[in-house]
Amino acid sequence: MVFQKFSSINISLLSIVLFFCLLQYPSALQVPGLRSITNLSYENPEIQSLREEVKENLMQSARGKTINLVFRKYVLKKKDTFFTVMAKTMLDHDSLSSINHLASLWDVEPGAVWLIPNMRGVAVYGSPDELCIKYKTSVDSIFPVPGSRQLFFITGRSLEPSERSYLNGTVFLKPVKGFISSKFGARMDPFSKKEQFHKGVDIACPTGSEIVASASGKIIFEGEMADYGKLIIIEHSNGYRTLYGHLQSFAARINQSVKKGDKIALSGETGHVTGPHLHFEVRRKGQPQRPRMLDGLHRGQ
Repeated sequence: MVFQKFSSINISLLSIVLFFCLLQYPSALQVPGLRSITNLSYENPEIQSLREEVKENLMQSARGKTINLVFRKYVLKKKDTFFTVMAKTMLDHDSLSSINHLASLWDVEPGAVWLIPNMRGVAVYGSPDELCIKYKTSVDSIFPVPGSRQLFFITGRSLEPSERSYLNGTVFLKPVKGFISSKFGARMDPFSKKEQFHKGVDIACPTGSEIVASASGKIIFEGEMADYGKLIIIEHSNGYRTLYGHLQSFAARINQSVKKGDKIALSGETGHVTGPHLHFEVRRKGQPQRPRMLDGLHRGQ
């Protein structure tokens, strides 16, 4: 097994531009050779095998022995919930949410393909050397996640409380009064009339509406950027960033630390738009996440 080390790179305008140009939404495990789970029935032999493997691996891990980690894939069905998948697979909150890049426990879409390991643990970004130190474990318990660059599954470990709060949907709040006019995911582009992936949500609101920070963090970008028009990017903990596009004017400055609910801008129609609205994105480690926002927490609502 070959591991590649990587180091953090200072953020610059050029790197941010490249970040947007090169980013693609992660494929749902288009990896050949993965075993498939066709359904979650207890009578399904694949589910039976998975549950037995999870039990065995938990026992082996408790004894300090090396486990045999195997990944499967499962296509979500219409009636599936996060909790039914968790119960049927004998996995836990942290294992399923971290390995499948879930923005929240409600980020469950029929047709989505989830990766199912046969052991509980946590998927985190980093290098094996760094992760061994941070999680006080050996390299034998760290496995590369299929289809993801620099994402590793650490067996027998859990998410930090602050990271779990993001997944539970208790961190981000709605940054402006208004209604969602365009959702996250595949949509018909209003300009090209072709289906494209929408990396955030559009919140319709009058020009000049107050925009607030969806979560506490530091402003790392403030300026003009291509289709986004006037844009603010806030960096939060645990690898999260939020983006606020099509702004009319700024009410905060670059490198300023802001708290959840602080005024940062006024909404506008700058950039590539068909009308006044706020384009809002949540990203984690560079990957777009489905925004789950708590309503009614910021000033004026």
